[in-house]
Amino acid sequence: MTTGDVSEYNKRGADYALSGDYERALTEFSQAIQNHPQEASSYYNRALVYRSLSEYEQALRDIQRVIELQPTYGQAYYQRGIIYYLQHNNRRALYDFSMAVALNAQDVQALIGRGLVYNVMEEHEQAILNLDRALVLDEHNAGRLGAYASRGQAYAALERLDEAIADFQHALYFKPHDVILLNRLGAAYTDSGRPECALEHYHKALDLQPQTAFTYNNRGEAYRLLERYPEAIADFDQALSLDANLATVYYNRGLAHDGLSATQQALADYTMALSLHPTFTAVYHDRAGIYVRLKRYQEAAADYSRILTYDPCDVMARFSRGTMYLYLSQPRNAIEDLNRAIELRPDFACAYTNRGEAYLYLRDLKQASRDCSRSWHLDASHADHGWMAQWVDMCLLRPDAAVPERLEQIATAEPAVYAAYVCRGVAHFLGQRHTLALQELEYALALDLDRWDAHFWKGMISASLDHDEEALTSLERAVALNIPSILLAPLHWLQQEHADFYARHAMSFLNRA
Repeated sequence: MTTGDVSEYNKRGADYALSGDYERALTEFSQAIQNHPQEASSYYNRALVYRSLSEYEQALRDIQRVIELQPTYGQAYYQRGIIYYLQHNNRRALYDFSMAVALNAQDVQALIGRGLVYNVMEEHEQAILNLDRALVLDEHNAGRLGAYASRGQAYAALERLDEAIADFQHALYFKPHDVILLNRLGAAYTDSGRPECALEHYHKALDLQPQTAFTYNNRGEAYRLLERYPEAIADFDQALSLDANLATVYYNRGLAHDGLSATQQALADYTMALSLHPTFTAVYHDRAGIYVRLKRYQEAAADYSRILTYDPCDVMARFSRGTMYLYLSQPRNAIEDLNRAIELRPDFACAYTNRGEAYLYLRDLKQASRDCSRSWHLDASHADHGWMAQWVDMCLLRPDAAVPERLEQIATAEPAVYAAYVCRGVAHFLGQRHTLALQELEYALALDLDRWDAHFWKGMISASLDHDEEALTSLERAVALNIPSILLAPLHWLQQEHADFYARHAMSFLNRA
């Protein structure tokens, strides 16, 4: 049989393949191979049909035969790289794309293929280098083949979001109706803090494909970040009507319900998300946050424990569970968790403050002082840290003339927070400005009635003013809120100037402690 006859089989096979009649195409290419088994192009053509049919092993056997017959056939390496890429065999795909580039340095397709694999392998800088090269060689062809889209993904993964947005916009020039590209552009805008710019791209994607659950989810997330919660929930509902098994959508809808303070709906969504995806640790964090607000500390601790089952090095879960143990009056368990949090993050100021509080419950005032001072040294931007350090020090030593000034300075870190009002209140109290002191403490109580600090110091001031009933009410409230008994030590200050109150009332608090 002549080479011309083989070409006829290959031509007919190519026509059948283009029309989608793969079985007849295979017959023609197989006949060409039978009649002329040394003709590489017949194996190559048949391999492409097998690849289209997802019969990858047969395709690989044919491509291997092409390479044996024609070792410098760069396109064979490229096609084999594509097959390996489809099989998620990234290392072999990378080798074959690299061989194609070695045989032809101008091979734009192989450079793009190599960029795709590097993206999958999360080696995004390498992906960008290859895609840059492809675009320099032939911008139009490379863009048509997806170089801008792939480079945009790499930039997005590296959080170079402005560059990602520019590339996705270029990619849409070549494929203006690509729903996935429109979603990626929208996501890049959302991730860059511009969800309002994302909406038009999601609208267009839904116009093109109205039954796409992931687009509804993405648009819902943009609405949620814009605090347009009802519209967000409507989109999440639509996504779930299309696919009821999307854990991420339940989670996002839960966040939207949480934004509306619809606590029970948020809890239900978080729980549903976790039933579908039990290792979705972000959901445990947010569900635990709701449990904390509801003062269901045991359930919150259980959620943090689940996170730690999957990731023992999650610092925030470790810290948060330690904090729950504080609320549950389990200071030793709290210290164990907070020790681990500090090991993982030695500069974690809040962990030192909370560990200091745990030591207060264990009546270890010196260790509490060291921890609270350490937290204030690490982060002076939080009034809480400085305030607790000063209170502990006032339990160790009667305050000197410099303490009111220090308290005023601590309050300047965050002048409108609870601890700042308490600091100013105590500073005024130490300076004998009782009316101003009570005023500041009332501001603190307006912010949070469930913390013992302001109640205790209001009791101290009321006792100093001989307002015994008000003093007792405030002190009892502080005790009911589980103030560490060792922090009641400033009641000793009343022994001289207010001996009657001290003997009749303060001593009973101190003895109870």
